[in-house]
Amino acid sequence: MAPSPSGTSDDGRDPTDDTAEVMEHLARISAELSPRVPELTRTVNDYLATRITELGEEPTLLDLLSASIEGNIETIFHAIRHGIASDNLEPPVAAYEYARRLAQRGISVNALVRAYRLGQQRLLQAAYDYIAEDAELPVDLVPAVFQRLVDEVSEYIDWMSEKVALLYQQERDAWLANRTTARESQVRGIIEGRHIDATAAAATLGYNLAARHVAVIAWTHHSAPDTVDGLGRFTSAINAAAAAMGSPRSSLIISRDQDTAWGWISVPEGWEYEESLGDHLSATEFVHLALGSAHTGAEGFRLSHHEAMRVQNVCLAGRTPAALSSHDEPGMALVSLLTNDVEGARSWVRSVLGPLAENSEANARHRSTLLTFLRHDLSYTATAAAMTMHKNSIRYRVEMAEAMLGKELSSNRLNIEAALYAHSYIFESREPGPD
Repeated sequence: MAPSPSGTSDDGRDPTDDTAEVMEHLARISAELSPRVPELTRTVNDYLATRITELGEEPTLLDLLSASIEGNIETIFHAIRHGIASDNLEPPVAAYEYARRLAQRGISVNALVRAYRLGQQRLLQAAYDYIAEDAELPVDLVPAVFQRLVDEVSEYIDWMSEKVALLYQQERDAWLANRTTARESQVRGIIEGRHIDATAAAATLGYNLAARHVAVIAWTHHSAPDTVDGLGRFTSAINAAAAAMGSPRSSLIISRDQDTAWGWISVPEGWEYEESLGDHLSATEFVHLALGSAHTGAEGFRLSHHEAMRVQNVCLAGRTPAALSSHDEPGMALVSLLTNDVEGARSWVRSVLGPLAENSEANARHRSTLLTFLRHDLSYTATAAAMTMHKNSIRYRVEMAEAMLGKELSSNRLNIEAALYAHSYIFESREPGPD
C-alpha cells in the first residue's frame, strides 16, 4: 500500500493523534522485522562498504562491522517493541568494540559517525518499503507510523553516535599513550643492551630491527621560537634526511621532550655517507641532526644511537652546530670520544698546536690548509687541487703552520692531525671544513 498524498485519512482524521495505535502498529512491525535482522544487516553493511572507503581498508574489521550493525538494529527493534527510552538501553558490545578498533587503527572518527548516519538512512528505507506494503496497517496511518519510526531511530542514532564518538576519543588517547610508552620502553631496552625478542620488538615499534640503520638525534636550541612545533619539525627534518639517503622504509621517530627526538633511518646496503647530505636540509630551520654510522641489526641499532649521541655532544661543545653532523665526517669519530672531558680536550689541543690554536682569521686559514694537507698525504699538488689554490700558496701556509707548531709534521703527525680535527669541532668557533 501507499500512503495518502495528504497524509490524512479519508474521513479527515489526523493519524498523528492516534499515538497508542501508531505505537501498537510500530511495535508489531518491529517484531515482524526482527527475524530479518541478518538480511537488513547485510543490506546496511554492503551500503556502507561502498560509501565509506575507510571502513573497507581493514579486512579484519569487516566481521566486527557486521556484528556492530546487527547489534544496533536488534537494539532498535527491541527498544521499539518494549517502549524503552535510549537512556535506559545498553549499547551493543560489538558496537563499542568496533569503535575501539577504529581508534586503535587511526581510522577517522568522522568515518565512524558517518557510518551511523548512512546506516540509519538505509535501515529507514528498508523499513519504509516494508511499512508501505503492510496489509495490516491502515493506509491513513502509514505516514504517522513511519514518522514515529524515524523519530525513534533518529533518537537512538543520536544517542549511540555520541556514545561511540566519546569512547573512540578516550580509546584513541589511551592507545596512543600506551603505544608511545611501549615504543619508548622497547627502544630503551634495545639501547641498554637488554635481551629482546626481535620479532615482538619490531611489531611494537613498527620498524624492522634487522635492517641497516643510521641513528639520528634531532634537537633545537632553547633560542628557537616558542611557536616551533618540535616533533613536527623533527619529523620533517628526519624524513628529509631519510629521503636524501634513499631510505626504503618509514623512519622510527621517538619524542624525548620538546627540544629533542631520537630517530632511526633504514638505509640500503650500499649506502655511504656523503658530505653533501646536509644540503638537503636547508628547510629545517632551528633543527639540528646528529647521525651515527650505518650498522645492521639490533646491535647496530644500539651502536649507531650511541654514536649519534656522541656526535651531538660534539655539536653542543662547538656551540654553533651545522644543520647536520655525522659520525662519518672526517675526524668526527675520534673527536666524539673526547667529549666526556671537553675542557681537558681543549687544553690538550692547545698544548699540541701552541700558538696555532689561537683564534684569528690567519690561524684559521693555516689550520684548514694544514689539515687538508695531512688528509692528502702531505701532497702539495693534491692539496692545491682540493682547495683550488696555487701550490706555492699551499707551501707557504704549511711552512707558516709548521713554524707556529715549532716542530715538523713528521715528528708528531698523529697528534697534530687529531688536534686539528678537535679544534675544528669543539672550539667555540666552528671553522669551514678543510675541503
